Amino acid sequence: MIAMLIVVLVSLSTYFYASTIGHIKKELKVEAKNITLNYSVENEYNSKHDISLLNRLSPYKIKISKNPTKKHLDLIITPIQKNKREFYLLKMSFLNDKMLLELERDITQETEYITTMYYIVTFILIIGILFIIYYSSLLSKKIMSPLETLTYQFTNMHENLLHEIKTKGLPSEFETLADSVNLLITKVRTSIKYRQELYIGTAHELKTPLAVMRLKNQITLMKYKKHDNVREALEQNIESIDTLNAMIHNLLEFGRAEGAQFEQPERLNLIRLMANKCEEYELLAHSQERDFIYHFDIPHFRINVQPLLFMQIFQNFIQNALKFTPKGGLVSLDTRMDPDNFIIEIKDEGEGIDESKDLFAPFQRSVESTGAGLGLFLAKNAAESMGVIIDIKNRKDGKGAVASIAFPLNRFLLKD
Repeated sequence: MIAMLIVVLVSLSTYFYASTIGHIKKELKVEAKNITLNYSVENEYNSKHDISLLNRLSPYKIKISKNPTKKHLDLIITPIQKNKREFYLLKMSFLNDKMLLELERDITQETEYITTMYYIVTFILIIGILFIIYYSSLLSKKIMSPLETLTYQFTNMHENLLHEIKTKGLPSEFETLADSVNLLITKVRTSIKYRQELYIGTAHELKTPLAVMRLKNQITLMKYKKHDNVREALEQNIESIDTLNAMIHNLLEFGRAEGAQFEQPERLNLIRLMANKCEEYELLAHSQERDFIYHFDIPHFRINVQPLLFMQIFQNFIQNALKFTPKGGLVSLDTRMDPDNFIIEIKDEGEGIDESKDLFAPFQRSVESTGAGLGLFLAKNAAESMGVIIDIKNRKDGKGAVASIAFPLNRFLLKD
């Protein structure tokens, strides 16, 4: 719009300027033609007219003289300035180049008109640009308001997990977009629901025959002596069945975790939630001949959080720390804050981790682990659903590993 306004105003200004100047030059040419056809010398011109009266009434100053060079001079109009006034000076030869006509026209008034016109055009242009900017700002706010509403709902999708977008208050132009997104969300929720039912159903179907197989192996095991080869084979079968049961348990947990994504966030004090759980883990650690201590730098950290998803990460990290810490070792939990995050750290005194491996990949486990390798994978999925950042790395003192959960403050602290 600004470019169009500039083009229109510049075009009009150019037209008016060219029209005014062109009209003046045309008048000069007509007057020169009239003079050269009717007068041969200035005296003849003066004899037929009252020159003093004409100088007062006419815008022209006429001078006819002999052509000193007697060279042909085409009609030439040039701008000149005298006494801070502007003139057009026309020169041309006539009567076989014997005479020279000089016709002078004062164009000061027209020039002032043109200058004033340029000022007016410039003023209109500035006002127009300011109006366009102001109107564009209002229009942008009107357009951006529903977009900001949609963006806010998209940004908080982890906090209002897979809830349909509210179309109330949106302009009709955006309702179609919101309806399409809601349709997509419905399809995603349906897909997750089917997957959850598939995992849980499959796991339950597998648990029954495995339980029967384990029981039969245990009964058969009682018939053989301690060092019998058949007894060893049966013990290996029972161990394999236990491993399969652990995998099935993880599949069940994965199905439940997918369902937990639809859990409504709760406004709660995260410090109090962890303190209650830490009392239980302290007892568990003592039963496993290990020590567990916890310390919170701040007494309150109230946020909107999904408790099931958070506890899935929290429990997995603490259980892994207790598992890999040798008897008599120490597992510690600390909290701290940096300018951008609230951070929970769980430190163990195990052998550390291989940082070249992706521990959060499914079925990724250490040599010493007897699990199925899905715990950290499930924790990673829960973290992505919540919008937190989790990490595991070796301690700087080389005495084990440290697992961390980071809550970005701009997401959890500044938004309800």
